[in-house]
Amino acid sequence: MIIDPVTGAPAAIRYEGVHKSFGTNHVLRGLDLIVPRGKITAIIGRSGTGKSVTLKHVMGLLRPDRGEIFLGDVNLMQLNPKALRRVRERFGVVFQNAALFDSMDVFDNVAFPLLEHESFSSDVVRAKVTAALAQVGLSAAVHRLPSELSGGMRKRVGLARALIRDPEFLLYDEPTTGLDPILSAAMDELIYETQQARPALTSVIISHDMKAVLAIADKVAFLVDGRVVHEGTPEYFAQSDDALIRQFLAGSLDGPMKV
Repeated sequence: MIIDPVTGAPAAIRYEGVHKSFGTNHVLRGLDLIVPRGKITAIIGRSGTGKSVTLKHVMGLLRPDRGEIFLGDVNLMQLNPKALRRVRERFGVVFQNAALFDSMDVFDNVAFPLLEHESFSSDVVRAKVTAALAQVGLSAAVHRLPSELSGGMRKRVGLARALIRDPEFLLYDEPTTGLDPILSAAMDELIYETQQARPALTSVIISHDMKAVLAIADKVAFLVDGRVVHEGTPEYFAQSDDALIRQFLAGSLDGPMKV
């Protein structure tokens, strides 16, 4: 069993020497990363450093040019397309823009994964959607269209939809982008409460919201030029004197990272 040295938890996901290029753009340059089971891992770094590409690899949406990716003990590089599709069903994703269907009301948006992948009765679907919306505090919005929701409400609908099939892994892509500070804090609290309510869930967050990262993550991995240059607890990052970390946390133009 591989143990994450930061949290002491077993490895749920492992990247070993992963490289990925798109033409002449070498995005991942030997990525080594352990995502611990049952924890919140935050991946931080400047735009274009490979954070979203990292998540797409573990779902089998991209294949590395070199390196290995493991989900538990399963080497994803050895799976055929059908097996990779089954792997994707173990994931829930909360997209940056919520990615709701504009023509569907809240109920149908949340129910969509169940109707596509399961064969539940209409009563079971309704019960599951009702429970998911209650968890994110949107029971009263069940028949609203996405255009009738605030940005924060749309994000919560996206979270309810991601949770509806009880995933093992939950991926968040910039969950607080576009929200004001109060709504961002509410979303952060909801992410934390979701993790506490589902201790077996493994969550990965891509975020530039460093206040949120330091408040809710169990582990933080800092990507620079397609590889992890620092990883540790939020306390490690908050207390670090490293010039890269201090510059990124402060959002400063002065430091080793140039615009």
